[in-house]
Amino acid sequence: MKGMARWSPLSGVVFVATWIIAIAITSGSPSSDDSDTTIVDYYNSSGHRNKDIAALFCVLVGLLFFVWFISALRTRLARAEGKAGGLTAAAFGAGLVMAALWFTGAAMFTSASMTRSDTSQFQLDPNTFRMINDMGFDFWFGGTTIALVTVVATALLSLRAGPLPKWLAWLSFLVAATMLVSFFFIPILIWLGWVLLVSIVLVWKHETADEASSAMAA
Repeated sequence: MKGMARWSPLSGVVFVATWIIAIAITSGSPSSDDSDTTIVDYYNSSGHRNKDIAALFCVLVGLLFFVWFISALRTRLARAEGKAGGLTAAAFGAGLVMAALWFTGAAMFTSASMTRSDTSQFQLDPNTFRMINDMGFDFWFGGTTIALVTVVATALLSLRAGPLPKWLAWLSFLVAATMLVSFFFIPILIWLGWVLLVSIVLVWKHETADEASSAMAA
């Protein structure tokens, strides 16, 4: 169990990897600015639809690992706070909300491929695609914006009692500031980078046996 507790933060690395794969797979997908012909032709291709569906499953697998990561982070934050207090609850809750919004957004991004693959009766309307695609992006950047609560709460607790080193705590505030404008997309990649860095640091800065005993006593 001790070994699992130490290495469980690496679930964040798997989360980031699967999301990067999903983004890469769907990099050629049409956007709302594309012409009607481009949108319809894309979804008429079974190869394109299969790529979108594969990306959705990558997202789902990644989010399973993210829940594992956020749970491991919660354990470290609760230890730093002395118990599962307000900051720990805020960090954990915001992470779960983000996961739900991200999957909703990804499901909207791939809904045209899923529906077209499910039935040949489906006739894609380009304007409906544009509306659903933009709604998906709203959910996606909304989830990232909410996740800044996780970043800020982690940074505050790290400055106080430190599951993370102070340099990373201060860097986290800068990351959170970029997440206020997540509709520019780049902050989403910065957030993924933060999760990757925190995952590695949490494994490197694992609790000692004495710290674990103190947490059990608390």
